[in-house]
Amino acid sequence: MNIVIVEDQKDLNNLIRNELEKKGISCEAAYTGEEALNTINPDLHDLIILDRGLPDMEGLELLKIIREEGIQVPVLILTAMDGLGDKVQGLNSGADDYLVKPFEMDELLARIHALYRRPAAATSLVWKCGNVEFTPSESKVSIHGETCDFSFKEKQALERMMRLPGKVISKNALHSTLYGHGEEGSENSIEVVIHRLRKKLVDAQATAEIKTLRGIGYVMKEKGKESI
Repeated sequence: MNIVIVEDQKDLNNLIRNELEKKGISCEAAYTGEEALNTINPDLHDLIILDRGLPDMEGLELLKIIREEGIQVPVLILTAMDGLGDKVQGLNSGADDYLVKPFEMDELLARIHALYRRPAAATSLVWKCGNVEFTPSESKVSIHGETCDFSFKEKQALERMMRLPGKVISKNALHSTLYGHGEEGSENSIEVVIHRLRKKLVDAQATAEIKTLRGIGYVMKEKGKESI
């Protein structure tokens, strides 16, 4: 999972980033609205944590710009503005969740994981890599037009890699996907999931494959094509 933290208080920004990275979540920091606009990439980022009190613009102004540009990355507002009207305004402006400071890190993590799972259930897109297709709204995998049986963890891993085919998914990012807050999972357990997933792809004569980059992570790509 990759997150952009838009928070002008550097100490708080660093604190959140450090805590999330301990959980295997990759983070990028932005301290102003302008920095955020130059950083946010819907092809790379899964979630935005957004403070309302930015030095160059109100957070909701930034949110409006993001949504007008067609960026539908989930946004979690994290702010000291705790009035009911503030929350309603934030959610009505396009935010997906609203958390008030001060906050508990456990709650922030729980909300992050909930938002990360939500877009896949709400979209009708079909992700493709070779002859492999993944339909997030139905959690359905098909290969050469035939529906295939995959376990829940295998589907999670496949979904994470098919969102960005040809690009490397770090082991930490995959761990965060497979094992949410409060779950245990070892490097060996991830390798078992990938091994089983690989075997099923081969058995179904998929034209997509999963490559291991030792010490780095995994990449799913169409056979014969180079990764990015």
